[in-house]
Amino acid sequence: MKKFSTFVFSLFMVTIAAAVPALAEKVVPENLSAETEQQAKTREALKTTLGQLLAATKYYEMPPIPDSVGRAGMIAALCKQLNFDSKEMLEIEVLIAGGANFPNAKPDAKTPAERGTKVFYKDVYRFSNSAWEKLCDMPKPLAYAAYAGTSKGLLVAGGCNAGGHLADAFIVGADGKISSLPPLPKTVAYPASIVCGNVFYVVGGQENENSTSALDTVFALDLRAPESGWKLLSPLPSGGRILATAGTDGQGVYIFGGCSLAKNSAGTAERTYLKTALKFEPATGTWTALSDMPFTLAASPAPAPVSEKSLYLLGGDTGDFYRASLAGKAPATHPGQSPRIAIYDIEKNIWVQTGKLATGIATAPVVPLHGDGAIVVSGETAPGVRTAAVQYFKYSVHAPTSRIVDILVISLMAVVILILFVQAKTKGLKNISSLSDPNTKPGLWAWIAVGVLWIVVMLNYFDRQLLSALHEPIVGDIHMTESQFGMITAVFLIVYALLSPVGGFLADRYSRRMVILGSLVVWSTVTWWTGHAQDYTTLLIARGAMGISEAFYIPAALALITDYHRGSTRSLATGIHMSGIYAGMAVAGFGGMMSDSVGWRMTFAIFGLVGVLYAFVLIVLLRDPAKSPADNAAGTKISVEEKSKSSAKPSDAEELSVKTVLASLLGQRAMLTLLAVVAFAGAGNWFLLTWYPTLLQDTFGLSAGEAGPQATLWSSIAKYVAVIIGAIIADRWVQKNLKARALVPGISFAIAGPCVVVAVFLAETCGGATWLLPLMLALVAMQGIAQGSMDATLMPVMRSHINERYSATGYGLLNLTSAGIGALISFFGGWFKDQGIPLTTTLAVAGTLMFICGLLFITLPKPAR
Repeated sequence: MKKFSTFVFSLFMVTIAAAVPALAEKVVPENLSAETEQQAKTREALKTTLGQLLAATKYYEMPPIPDSVGRAGMIAALCKQLNFDSKEMLEIEVLIAGGANFPNAKPDAKTPAERGTKVFYKDVYRFSNSAWEKLCDMPKPLAYAAYAGTSKGLLVAGGCNAGGHLADAFIVGADGKISSLPPLPKTVAYPASIVCGNVFYVVGGQENENSTSALDTVFALDLRAPESGWKLLSPLPSGGRILATAGTDGQGVYIFGGCSLAKNSAGTAERTYLKTALKFEPATGTWTALSDMPFTLAASPAPAPVSEKSLYLLGGDTGDFYRASLAGKAPATHPGQSPRIAIYDIEKNIWVQTGKLATGIATAPVVPLHGDGAIVVSGETAPGVRTAAVQYFKYSVHAPTSRIVDILVISLMAVVILILFVQAKTKGLKNISSLSDPNTKPGLWAWIAVGVLWIVVMLNYFDRQLLSALHEPIVGDIHMTESQFGMITAVFLIVYALLSPVGGFLADRYSRRMVILGSLVVWSTVTWWTGHAQDYTTLLIARGAMGISEAFYIPAALALITDYHRGSTRSLATGIHMSGIYAGMAVAGFGGMMSDSVGWRMTFAIFGLVGVLYAFVLIVLLRDPAKSPADNAAGTKISVEEKSKSSAKPSDAEELSVKTVLASLLGQRAMLTLLAVVAFAGAGNWFLLTWYPTLLQDTFGLSAGEAGPQATLWSSIAKYVAVIIGAIIADRWVQKNLKARALVPGISFAIAGPCVVVAVFLAETCGGATWLLPLMLALVAMQGIAQGSMDATLMPVMRSHINERYSATGYGLLNLTSAGIGALISFFGGWFKDQGIPLTTTLAVAGTLMFICGLLFITLPKPAR
């Protein structure tokens, strides 16, 4: 064994030694002067990737604008940039002008009356020598105009003020001189604007404040001959829009999001927030539809900065609060504008979400800096609320996955597989169980097994729930309908369900330890691979493959733990292990935070690496009960009957057949009742795991970042507490009542079902009322208490009714039933939602099934042991 360990360690060090110099050579080449152009590009790309791994996008403070209230709808442009240091801000000149605010608003004003009169401004400020200074005044106050920066200064066209919408156009020079331009053909406010190829484009907007439709016009002014006036180009193909964001890569004009307008029953304009993206080709005068944005968005700071082949949308208004207001479900306080950053990859025509602004912002000008980053000036943080802050955003080119992570995963996985192959050859694969005496306390290795497997099950369920937590960036990157997203979860559950009995049968026949290690190898590989999926089909296959991993894990792990723990610690040991499930789900609720920094793909890749590294821990610390001398050394006594079992020959294990095992298991009423129990319990549990965050978003107007933690955290805490407390109660109560391990979850589900139905009733009748959210979270958390109690006792209850030799297979059958129902719930929850059936209706049905589940638990026959 010592020689083998030395060999493995040497192989590991050789692998790392081979990988690191190659990587280091690209990061810090010895001879920079001899570096080729391609090597330089590779080096810079890898440095960017390393930077992403070590730190999130950084933001630096700049002096606020001179107006302490802050302004929305300002205009801004870069005049000169010779150098830019984030701390010194040397040799940079920026012009900002105009904007509007409510200087007399009451604190925490919510209504127009409380905000008072909107004031428009005409002052122009220049940022120079690290400070703002008054430069001049524009001809008239204005805000929400078309603008762009050129070598001649700040271009301005249209906009609005207290007198109405404008058509004026002019240039504000860096010296404060105002030069006139031909006016726009019509008055325009809230347009998108950009300069591309010496042409100033003004796209869409609103003609006057009473217009009930948005403009679809595209006006262009050739800056080389402005006297020729504005030209009317091909209109927007998808109708008019206001508050869109424009960007350019120097070749085309990109238009993102915005709002369309339509007359409502009151005769006023009603907004529809958009997520469509378009590209205008100046050479041909044609429009092309691009991939939809990950979410609806309007008033994102403009223009969209460009870096390499990516365009950045920084913050904006997602429209969630506006839609909730129309539905009468708006929360009492606006949650603030979005701080999220969405990146459009021009070459791949895909979207990626990564990073956040320091403050969520909308209707703010962006000043792109040459090759470094961008400045977001002032803006609106919520309706009527401004900020005077100036945010500096440093570009971070998105890398889908890290090359270093990929190399480490592949190389370390090869080492793990080699170790398992050698151990299988030298120690064999047969399962020769040596069950501990139920009348003695378990030894050291029995508790070590619980501890190390807790981490594995935590990782398993972290990965499961992470998919739901990252719903928004995944759907934004790989486009799919809600029912297709539901199918991704469903295919995992289908594979997991179908193979659970197979995994259990193999764990009964072969070494449970080797089955568990093989499962972790597959889990790590598939988690890493998920981050590399480029289309829906690949993602679907990856999640199906994840079902293989987890189908082989749970039956083997619980069988191994309950082989060690047979007496008064059986429920507690099971409960401690199963508490890892809830820890994984709770942590996954915050998976979006990691995704914001490194992207959803990197998030999956990194956790694939974590799984590979943990496999080495499992190789050292996990033992099969038959190979655990520490148990005997710690004082564990083995009965004559158990000694007989432990001395079974390998041929005994080979006698196991599918027909024999199934006949034994399914020929008992208790097993059939348990299959019905897990079916009804699984319906509620899987619905909440998959669709509860979305239900909270729809009901209370929460953002994805708010709904994810709310949906998973409290329910997971309830499960976590119940899986331990329920286990302790069951282990103590069973000393007096052999039905106790079934009664604990039975009573819990009989209470939880009605609580869930009451929560649904309140959600339907009271809508998005602020007071209802904590009450609904508390009521639905009762399901967590019931689920936790069942998870702690299900395997002990089943083993008390069946031939224990078939315990892993039996649990596999329970998983088949539970996950099969879960697959149907996950898919049909999305399908019903697509058909307009509220998620609350589906949840009410699930609550009813939970109640039936409790009754079935209570009516289980009294076990023989």
